[in-house]
Amino acid sequence: MRKSSSVLLITLLLLACTACGPRNGVTDRSSHTPKRSRITSLVEPKRPLTISLGEEISVKLSAPDTVSIDSIQVFLGGDLKQTLTQESGQSLNGQLNFTVPTGAENTGKSGLRLRVFFPGGGNENLSQQITFLSDLVPQVYSYRVVNEYVHDPKAYTQGLQYDDGWLYEGTGQYGTSSLRRVNLETGEVSKIRILDQSLFGEGITVFGERIYQVTYKSQVGFIYDKSSFEEIQKVYYQNREGWGLSHNGEELIMSDGTHVIYFLDPEMFTINRQIEVYDQEGPAQNLNELEYIHGKIWANRYYTDEIVIIDPLTGKVEGRINLKGILKTADRKSTTDVLNGIAWDAEKERIFVTGKFWPKLFEITTIAL
Repeated sequence: MRKSSSVLLITLLLLACTACGPRNGVTDRSSHTPKRSRITSLVEPKRPLTISLGEEISVKLSAPDTVSIDSIQVFLGGDLKQTLTQESGQSLNGQLNFTVPTGAENTGKSGLRLRVFFPGGGNENLSQQITFLSDLVPQVYSYRVVNEYVHDPKAYTQGLQYDDGWLYEGTGQYGTSSLRRVNLETGEVSKIRILDQSLFGEGITVFGERIYQVTYKSQVGFIYDKSSFEEIQKVYYQNREGWGLSHNGEELIMSDGTHVIYFLDPEMFTINRQIEVYDQEGPAQNLNELEYIHGKIWANRYYTDEIVIIDPLTGKVEGRINLKGILKTADRKSTTDVLNGIAWDAEKERIFVTGKFWPKLFEITTIAL
């Protein structure tokens, strides 16, 4: 008799637990608050928008007639640009039409965000991607060769700088990467430091009494004593790849083969800021070796005969230098590679260019077309 009572009691307890708990892993939906649907909608721009800097963004925001809107904050690139309220004369009922100026923005990808506030404290966000093209048509330049100098045809030039009467050159490729001090007049290498065979050397820059050098995919850079080439410090950086390197007197300037240029802290190699480089048609891809001249960034574009001149504040391409034909066919061999290497003699205002495995280095002057 006691056995039957015990079995009955256990059965009743199991049924009670089943009734009050989740069944087969299914949660009781009545316990969840339904997700509130969006009240307003962004009618325009309806999809990602590409426009030139200086053009206004036309915005259309739709809200039901029964909904009251207290105010709207308009953000562009994360910065608050304007706040729309009834008091400012903006009607905030039904369909709202207004424009957002873009003249103060930088080139590249950005974002439009609207934060809509309702009476009582509620709010919601609407956003759309915006890409800004440059509003400038770049000045086009040709060139004139002023002088020719001997260049080591075995040097796979990745970085080039003129400082205090010497050329400093960084070369690449696994097993042959180096840092060099070169006599401009003779092409003779007066000092050299060979990198470890596991490293592919890339851009260099002379910054005060130090030389900085980055590497291709190792995410490691080096700081050397300018005089002795002795390593002072090894640094690590966030960029996936290191390509060109220069400086503006305060920050290192670095490229990674894309259309993005990074400004780095010279001690920590951390990124202070970055720009996206665009002309009036789109991004300037494959930015390689860099030089800072008269407050502008000059950059080789990999696989091309072109140097672009970039505004370091906005990312706009201000000029294009076409160096096609500068290395004659008679001077080319099967190993001759692309144009790469820009050096600037600030004292005498001379521009030097060369390329990977080129037998010559050229002093040039630019000619506006």
